[in-house]
Amino acid sequence: MRIIIITALLAKLLSASLPVPQFISADFTQVVQNKDTKKQLYYSGKLYMKMPEDAKWDYFIPLKKTICLLDHKAWVIEPELEQATLFRLKKSIPLMAILESAEKIDNVTYRAEFEGVDYKIKVDSKKRIKSVSYLDEMGNRVILRFQNVKTEPFDSSKLRCEIPEDFDIIDGRY
Repeated sequence: MRIIIITALLAKLLSASLPVPQFISADFTQVVQNKDTKKQLYYSGKLYMKMPEDAKWDYFIPLKKTICLLDHKAWVIEPELEQATLFRLKKSIPLMAILESAEKIDNVTYRAEFEGVDYKIKVDSKKRIKSVSYLDEMGNRVILRFQNVKTEPFDSSKLRCEIPEDFDIIDGRY
């Protein structure tokens, strides 16, 4: 669920004191470092966002997984499990409002806080998002890095989530 918060965070940050692109596409890597063992898990994939809050995170490594954020709901599609889970995004709108208070630390660093979690955001010289880091609810360090960030419009079909007919559907909204 932290990816939902990160999406709202990205949408907010890119609409505050940074230039406001309507579209963002980027390759991403996500590193999660265990607080106790310091072992790291690596993930990578592709992100598509259309402001203010539609997004699709396609994970390719280590396993395929897609997270789609559309119309105040989130679909998590997991091909290995042959299932898709639907979540309600009751926190996404308030989070965007809370993050309007994100503070500029220096020319490349911003800070935001939500529900006791501090998010550190780095941008490049053109104010394009480069990374977001935070400690998750278990105390693990999470770092999302973005490469090949583009702000040109892309075909809206990139945001489409397709769930195969034979997948189990889990309604996690309740």
